[in-house]
Amino acid sequence: MSTIKVDAIQKTDGSSKIAIDALEGVDNVGQIAVRSDGGASFCQLQQGLCKQWANWNGATTIADSYNTTSATDHASGDSTMTIATAMVNTNFTVSGLSKSNDNDGVRMATMQFPGNQTAIPSTTTYRIHCQYENTTLRDAEEQTVHIFGDLA
Repeated sequence: MSTIKVDAIQKTDGSSKIAIDALEGVDNVGQIAVRSDGGASFCQLQQGLCKQWANWNGATTIADSYNTTSATDHASGDSTMTIATAMVNTNFTVSGLSKSNDNDGVRMATMQFPGNQTAIPSTTTYRIHCQYENTTLRDAEEQTVHIFGDLA
């Protein structure tokens, strides 16, 4: 194996923007290490990327998404999100926000476990509730969710 050592890389036209089709790390099972914002340490690029997100109307119409197959509307304020590429396990995090066009109270998104509050989501689906602060479920005009974790 050869080693290339350089101080700078430039394209033949003198610009410094280099386009590549694929980038793969050689350490830590292919992870790419990126220096932290403060420069004191390194973090793994893959760990900091959002693995699934969606912006939808609280029913089934998805305005935009990444790694999302569908949103299933079970009832007012009760949806299941389906992940296109499965997560490696169910230890992922879910976060969500909702937007309301009325002034009837604060709406929040909470991850729910259908039928059993001690159950866990699967590697390809999770259920989310949009509710007022008094726990009344209701669709919002716009809902967003995203997850972080490890893709399979």
